[in-house]
Amino acid sequence: MWKLPEDNDGVVIELPSIPASGSDGVSGSLILGIGTQSNNGLGAANIVTLSANGTFTTLFESQSVTVSFIDSGSNGIFFLNTAQTGLPICSGNKGFYCPPSPQTIATTLRGARAETVSATFTAANANALFDGNLNAVAFDDLAGPSPGIFDFGLAFFYGRRVFAAIEGQTTPAGAGPYVVY
Repeated sequence: MWKLPEDNDGVVIELPSIPASGSDGVSGSLILGIGTQSNNGLGAANIVTLSANGTFTTLFESQSVTVSFIDSGSNGIFFLNTAQTGLPICSGNKGFYCPPSPQTIATTLRGARAETVSATFTAANANALFDGNLNAVAFDDLAGPSPGIFDFGLAFFYGRRVFAAIEGQTTPAGAGPYVVY
């Protein structure tokens, strides 16, 4: 059972933007509550409601990926495979994409209540990222293959305030579960 010490409706993860070449460290904030204090208001954030199993649908080109989630525990954004994305896999780092130049990926997130929100990110060449800044541990444009899913990992969080509403808890935007960015 969960129980936050106060402001029990959700959390906000706030991370700064980082350079395209990566960063050797990042400091951010984990803020308790949604709409309960002056530092955790939703403002004009984009709300994506979640299904009973905590997922939403991502629309990418002509594909509809029903297993999609936001995940601060993955170091990159992991989605589909080379055949579906057109992005080549790295030769040395097979868990990542290595396009010849950074690619802007445009998606639409569709929540459990059919609301839609656009989400854009960049997929860069992982070999170039890793070789270009040997001290870097954080990248906002690191991406890799994961057939059948869209995992909006930590790379998606940089430069955004990402909210996660707890299931059944009342917030200014209604009851969770939902994610907001």
